Amino acid sequence: MKKHYTIIDGYNVIGQSQTLKTIAQSSLEEARNELLLTLASFEARVDDEVIIVFDAYDVKDGQKEVYFHGIKVIYSREKETADEVIERLVYDLYEKHITQIKVVTSDMSEQHTIFGSGALRIPSREFLNDLRYEASLIEKDIEGLANNRPRTRISIDETTKEKLERLRRGIHD
Repeated sequence: MKKHYTIIDGYNVIGQSQTLKTIAQSSLEEARNELLLTLASFEARVDDEVIIVFDAYDVKDGQKEVYFHGIKVIYSREKETADEVIERLVYDLYEKHITQIKVVTSDMSEQHTIFGSGALRIPSREFLNDLRYEASLIEKDIEGLANNRPRTRISIDETTKEKLERLRRGIHD
């Protein structure tokens, strides 16, 4: 069975999205959270293990890994870029014939490096379009559920209601 991974350069995606970029101008944390919420819906619909990497270049701690609704979130260690973490992940996870790795980034040098390591590359803008498409599919699924919901009441005309009420009360004509 093939293993599927989608590895995302988080700040690169934020930088390619007008909405997230605007949010990031006032709060980078809020932009990250908005992206993670969108990815949680995406992750629920695909078979891939989703991993998102954020630069923590000026942070004094080591690499930090947390899970957010099934998504592995990695913050790089001090003086390490997200690109370096992504390259290491691709190298560690890739097994020819049994692994498919997609890397989401618009960094051209990163795209060439990961492509040479056996991973597929997806530009951030293309991935954002995929996320919008997935969101539209979710909306359609929800609408379909709402439209197929069993009715709680049966539509009955007044004459039939009166007859049923008389039967309920035991009045026989």
